[in-house]
This record gives sequence, C-alpha cells and structure tokens, in this order.
Amino acid sequence: MAEEKEHRVIQDDEIDLIELAKTIWAGRRFIAKVTAVFAIIGLVIAFTSPVEYEASCKLLPESQEKQMANLGGLAGLAGLAGVDLSSMGAAGSGVLTPQLYPEIVNSLPFILEVMNDTVYFEQLDLRTTSFHYFKEIAKPSLLGYAVKYTIGLPGQIKQLIIEESELKENKSPFYRLTKEDWKTIENFKERLSIEIKAETGIIEVLVEMPDPYAAAQIAKKIELMVTEAVIEYKTDKSLKNLEFILETYQESKAEFEAIQLRLAHATDRNKNVTSATAQIELKKIEYEYDIAFGVYKGLSSQVEQARIQLREETPVFTVLEPVRVPADKIKPKRAIILSIMIFLGFSTGALIKAIGK
Repeated sequence: MAEEKEHRVIQDDEIDLIELAKTIWAGRRFIAKVTAVFAIIGLVIAFTSPVEYEASCKLLPESQEKQMANLGGLAGLAGLAGVDLSSMGAAGSGVLTPQLYPEIVNSLPFILEVMNDTVYFEQLDLRTTSFHYFKEIAKPSLLGYAVKYTIGLPGQIKQLIIEESELKENKSPFYRLTKEDWKTIENFKERLSIEIKAETGIIEVLVEMPDPYAAAQIAKKIELMVTEAVIEYKTDKSLKNLEFILETYQESKAEFEAIQLRLAHATDRNKNVTSATAQIELKKIEYEYDIAFGVYKGLSSQVEQARIQLREETPVFTVLEPVRVPADKIKPKRAIILSIMIFLGFSTGALIKAIGK
C-alpha cells in the first residue's frame, strides 16, 4: 500500500510539471514579450550605469620580531657605548595591529583629508577635490535619478527647506556637516577598502573611482597616509622622549663647556701660585667639572639609546605591489545585469501565466 501511495505522489508531481510546461508553452509569446521588456530595461541599466575603475596596492609591514633581529648588531655596538637595549622591547609606545588599520581609514579626519585633497580627473581634464566632484559634478545613473525623484523625493524637499539653516558658519570645535555632506562622505567610504590577510599579514588597499587616474592617485594617497599614521602612532612616545633628552643634553653640554673654560682659565691663573685660597678655588671648579662631565656623559649615552629605540620602534612597510592606473573597468558588469534581467523577465512572465491559468 505504501509503495502504491508513493508511486501515485510521484505520478501526480510529473503531471503537475507537465501541466506547468504546457502552460508556459501556451503563453510563450506573452512570456517572450515580458522577457524582452526586462531585457530592454537591463540594457538601459547596464549602459547608463556609471563606469567604475579600481586601483590597488599591497603592503607588507615588517614584524616586531624581525626589527629586533635587525638591531642585533646595533645592540653590540650600543653595549660598548654603555647603552642597554635589553629592556627596550618592553618600552614600546603602543600596540597598533594591522587589524585596526581599517578603523584608521574609516575615521572622519582621515576620510576628510582624503576627500579634500586635490585630484586630477583625467577623463574630464579637471583638477578638483573628491568632495567637490561627488557633490557637484558626478551624476547618478538613470536608475539613481528614478529613485531620487520618486522614493527619495520627500527627502529632497525636506533638504531644500533645512539646507539654509544648516549651512551657517561653523565656529564650533566639533565637526558640523550638512546631511548632504554626511551622505557624500558615507558614499565615499564605500569606495575605499583595506583588507588584511591574516595568514600572511599582507595589507591591500582598494579604491574605486569613476576615473582610472583619480583612483590611482587616491590609492597612493591612502598608502602614504596609512603608513604615516602608523609610524606616528608607534613612535610618538619615543620621539617626544628623544626631543626631551636632546634638549637636556644640549643644556648640559653648554654648562659643561662653560665649566671646562672656567677650569682652564683658573688653571692658567694659578700655575705658579701656592696660595691655599687659590688651590681651594681650583679644586672647587674641578669638582664642578667632574659633576658636569658625569651628567654630560650620561645624557650623551641616553641620547644614543633614545635614537636606537626610535629606530627600533619605527615600523617598516614593504610595497609588494605598487599602485597602477587601472586599464579595465570593474563596473557595470553588463553581461551579468542583462542575464539577471532576462531571468527575472522569464520568471515573471511564467509566474503570471501560471497564476492566471
């Protein structure tokens, strides 16, 4: 009985599929028309969508362990000068892992600096900022216009009403931007990407722009800004320490040289003098000289140690793949758009015929 029931279910399914195929075949002209309409829409979208290019570069930051190994020779030389590097590894100014680099790129100060940098748009023969380009020059696609003036129409009307009040002079120490500016910034953020390969530690910077030369310029700008930001973060404490020690060293050097000159003059004056007072004065100057020389020598050693520590903490980035001007566009993928629209058209037509059967 169970086998008969199962056989009947399979037979019913086969009958349903045959009926569906007959329905589709009977309505093939209607389905073809619907598919053709969707295909035309797909062609319009594919050929009116803005063209995009992607520029990239790959960086490899040198590991902390490798930097310490490279300083092995310096450690021996520093030891001869009385400089101890054994504790320098624990005195780092901060830990900034590559996993935090995307946060740096997406921070508002970073984005605004990139967007306010002048870029040459080769296809337009125009030099302007990315901020001005996307706010005033770039035009949305046909689909973008349709969305903007249908679904987004209420927002456009509201923006016109409040725009004047939002554009007042900003005297606040905080960032104050209009909603349109924030939208421009958020859209620009989506064009930037920084990927970290966990296995190798390779950092890849990706930039998408409507102009290939502009894409390459912004990718190079981000490469330089990321490396500078990381170097500044990791060496900030050591650099300030070196500056402080150098300032103190210069003061002690000037004081030591002044006492050294006093001692020379006192020695010359008291060459043939046997007066106890003169001898006491000379010994006093010699005592001051010994103290000043000890301070001067100690600070000299600290300056060398601070310089080596700064070098040890300065990260090194190797450019594995430099920025190139992209030759091929990455968007729009016209074949994929057309294929999706044809499939949607066929499915819609078949569904309509199946429901209306």
